[in-house]
Amino acid sequence: MTNLSKILLFTLTFIFFSVCSNAQFKLPKVLTFGNFTYSIPHGDFGTLYKTYYNGNGFEIGGGIGFGKNMLFASTGYISYGSKAAGNYNVIPVKIGLRRYLLMGLFLNGAVGLASQSYSYNSYTKSSFLYEVGIGFKLLHIIEIGGAYSGWNNAISYNFPMNAFSLKAGVALKL
Repeated sequence: MTNLSKILLFTLTFIFFSVCSNAQFKLPKVLTFGNFTYSIPHGDFGTLYKTYYNGNGFEIGGGIGFGKNMLFASTGYISYGSKAAGNYNVIPVKIGLRRYLLMGLFLNGAVGLASQSYSYNSYTKSSFLYEVGIGFKLLHIIEIGGAYSGWNNAISYNFPMNAFSLKAGVALKL
């Protein structure tokens, strides 16, 4: 066998196995989403002080995943109104994991930072944030869900801030 035929045979074999292995390799899925959020203060935040009304806001984010698991990152803005104390604003920045279960149902968990500010003073601070949630994807584009979030107050770290959020929006898997 000549050198040219060996090179040709090697090249054809390489191309064949490349094409066959590419058929079994799945590209990662990419997710982008945007939600409107309605947040209800809970725990000490909601019952003990009863200072703040329910919050409104939004969340945007994206993720990448293989199979039924997806790593995502998101940020947003939620403003809780109050007649007596002015608005309390939270900007959550999160990274988390989403697990699709069946027929559009998913669970997610995230950790991150809650940047907080008040409209009645210039005091701002950030604290650790956690969130667990469940959701459902309809028609491959609409997402609805709920999440429970917790963080510490910017003024006093001994005062936990918890909220249950209802979310609805659009999510695209590319």
